[in-house]
This record gives sequence, C-alpha cells and structure tokens, in this order.
Amino acid sequence: MSTRIAVVAPRNMRFTPNGATSIDLHIHETIRWSRFREETTVYAQAVADPFDDVHARFWAPGTKKGAIAAMVRDQAPDLVVVHQHLPMAASLARMIPRVPVALIRHNFQKPPGNRLSRFVKRRQFSRLAEIAFVSNCCAQDFRDTWSGVDTPVGIVLNGVDEQAWRPAATKEPLIVFTGRLAPEKGALEAAEAMVDAVSTHEGWYGTMIFSAFDPDDPYARQVRAVLARAGGRIDTLVDVPHDTVRDRLALAAIALAPTLTREPFGRVAIEAMASGAVLIASNRGGFVEIVGKNGVLLDNPDTAALTAALDDLIGNAEKRETLAVDARAKVISCYDLATTAATFDAMVDRHCRIGSEKR
Repeated sequence: MSTRIAVVAPRNMRFTPNGATSIDLHIHETIRWSRFREETTVYAQAVADPFDDVHARFWAPGTKKGAIAAMVRDQAPDLVVVHQHLPMAASLARMIPRVPVALIRHNFQKPPGNRLSRFVKRRQFSRLAEIAFVSNCCAQDFRDTWSGVDTPVGIVLNGVDEQAWRPAATKEPLIVFTGRLAPEKGALEAAEAMVDAVSTHEGWYGTMIFSAFDPDDPYARQVRAVLARAGGRIDTLVDVPHDTVRDRLALAAIALAPTLTREPFGRVAIEAMASGAVLIASNRGGFVEIVGKNGVLLDNPDTAALTAALDDLIGNAEKRETLAVDARAKVISCYDLATTAATFDAMVDRHCRIGSEKR
C-alpha cells in the first residue's frame, strides 16, 4: 500500500502561479520534485487559478480548523505536514490521533513569552512528530531559544530549479531589487543607492520589483520620490508573476537584498545567484549560509555601504563574473530542487516508518 501524505498550507496563502508567496512556492516546488509527488495532496485556501501539476484540494476562505481536519482525515494520510502555523499543526495532531504531524516553519520561532505563553507553546510542540525549518540558522536559533523542547528538529530547505533560473546569454548593465516595499527590507536604502549608481555610471539602469503596496503609505511615497530622481533609468514593477522576476534576474548583473532584519532563509538570494546576478545583501540570518563568499555581505547595509559596493562591482567586471560563476555553482550544489526535495523525502521516510510501526 502506498504512502499518503497531506500537506496543509497556511490560511490566506495563494497556491497559484499568479502571485504565489514564498511559502506557496516552497510547497509546490518541493512536492513537484519529491519522489512522493503522486502520493501527496496539498490542502490550501481556494484560488482562481491554482497550480495544476500537483494533487490539491481547496477550502473556502473562513473555513474552520475542524472542517479542514475533516478534509485531511478523509484522505487517511500516513503523515500530515503543516506549513508555518503552529496552532493549526497542534490542532490537527489532536484531531487526527495516531497520525504523525510535522510542522515546517518558514521563519524564526519567536522566543518564549510569559509563563502561560511558554506553557501553551511547549504543549503544542509536544504534539508534533517534528518541527522543521527552511534554513540551518532558523533551526539552530530554535534549539538555542527553546532548549529543553523534546520535539525533534529538522531542516527542509527552500530550493530553486537551476534549469529555469539561469543567466541570460548576454548580461545587461542592470541592477535589480525584489521584495516588499517595507522598511525592514531596506527598500529605501536600495532605491537611494540604485539612483546614485545609475546616475554615476553611464549605461547602467535598474528595476525595483515590489509586491502589492499602498501607494498612499508614507514610506512608499518616500521611496517613489527617490526613484523619480533617476530620470526614468529605474523602472518599477508591482505584483508581477514569478516568471517576470525570473526574466529580469536572468538579465541582471547585480541584485540587491539589503534586509535590515534577520532573513530566515532569503529566497531572493538563491534566485539571484542561480540567475548569475552578483548579490549584495545584509550579513544576517539565512543570507550568511547561502551567500558566504560568493557575493557581497554588508554588516550595515545603509545607503553609503550599498553605493560603495555597487561602485566596486560596476567598476570591476572580472570580479563580477567570478562571483557570478561561483554563486551559481553554490546554488546548483546546495539548493537545486532535486537536493532540497530530498530533505522533504527524508522527513517522509522517517515519520511514515515510525507511524507504521506505532499503528
């Protein structure tokens, strides 16, 4: 009898090629490359145009946990994998007894709060067969912050299809920023440095790719006012399909990711590096383990530091080319989807074997 796996997405995600979040992409790509692809069903909130190359069932917005649990229970799964939402994972573990439930976290688990919060979370952890993270730094942070929790800790990495994300035949003098238009993503610093670079270096131009944002937000207005100084040499794209991001990064010589907080993983890093763009990023969180020496990591990614890094790379084509080649090789070695999907498959092997022994 084949193994049956239920993968439960968080509420309010977009399991669709049009506007998928990083969590949706992780779920879709991991399953698509998994050797358990045909045995796996995704449970997600309904969307107009869902991914159609993996098995999926959908619930309507506002559906309660109990109804979602009933959908999953009908499959009679051997393993339930919940993404991101600890309360949902703990609830499904309680509602579907004797079936192992694993949780995959896409960011750092918050440290213990007051005594009651700490008790509740430890109880939720105790119901899980495993809590996995998308990067080594998140997993280690959990071990350090939640010492004493007995739940096994694992890693199920984000990955990238290196055949789809690859350099264009000819690179252009293009700088790309992609991310949320938010202070913690360093969008303003990136815009200021990019304006300085394209104004100083003839022929260079830029693209800033944002997810949807409020045009009346004061921070958004500030960023747009800075970009207006570029005289049309920097264009902006908003809430575009992932294919558009891929096409721009394929052309780009340099990519910026000056996040001001710790990135749990940094999907933009593996996408840029696979595309042959040299990444300038903050020396924090997941960027450290992904980029290493194969890019430019800044301890303080303010406008001055970003501008200096851009000036250095723009003025040194040989350095850019060497870093780009080494960065792509790192991604192919460590983050190709065949490699990262194997970390998911290993989780399935562990818990389906354990689960079958208990039943």
